[in-house]
Amino acid sequence: MGAPVQTAYTAYDGTVVTTEALKLEIIKKKAVSANDIARLAAPKTAQMLYNVLHIGPRIILRSAFQLLRANMATRIISVVVLLVIDKFSLIRGRISVKQFVINVTLALMLLVGGTAGWMLGSHVLSLIMESLILGILAGLIGAGVLSAILSFLVNKIIHLFVTDDTQDMLDIYSQAFAAFAEEYRLNNEEIEQAQDNIGMCKQMVKDIFVEEDKPAFAAATIEPHIVEQAEIRNSGPEEETI
Repeated sequence: MGAPVQTAYTAYDGTVVTTEALKLEIIKKKAVSANDIARLAAPKTAQMLYNVLHIGPRIILRSAFQLLRANMATRIISVVVLLVIDKFSLIRGRISVKQFVINVTLALMLLVGGTAGWMLGSHVLSLIMESLILGILAGLIGAGVLSAILSFLVNKIIHLFVTDDTQDMLDIYSQAFAAFAEEYRLNNEEIEQAQDNIGMCKQMVKDIFVEEDKPAFAAATIEPHIVEQAEIRNSGPEEETI
């Protein structure tokens, strides 16, 4: 059973507003449909198949050996680059120490999961059939799948105990939003409209993190949108002119 819904306040029109309705979340971009993916991928797939037939199996085999040698180095370099970027962000005060530790953990999981998946995928296929190209392909798929699964699980476990910078900053915005919404007694429809107008995004999270007085910054960002809804309500319907 989930947590019980808590009432935050009663709006001006007598309707009940819950604490859940007052939380701000980052607006997610519209998901790409399967048709969009197919439309984008089809020309590239056709070109890839043409290239395979055109260059011949000898060059494909040579590329496979190069990929096999470079795979581990690529994963290590990728992790190092991620850690350098995060370290630079930490020094500049754009992420917290807590967030840095979370990022390091997830980066290491990508390395561990990718390596294990590569070895497991290629090994399993080698037991079924002897094919170098298919073995490398299975290794790549295994690396991607296992690293994604491991990172997802570790991320879920981490967030059971700590919150990341994004959630911490969203909580500050939400506290300001809830306070102003209650002050002006906004109903649920006005709350949804204000949230749409605010358009919470990742850049807003970055902007507030570098501010010294975060609650004041959040209040200055949120209040105009709440006031706007209250003014629209108070203005009422426009009188018809004769």
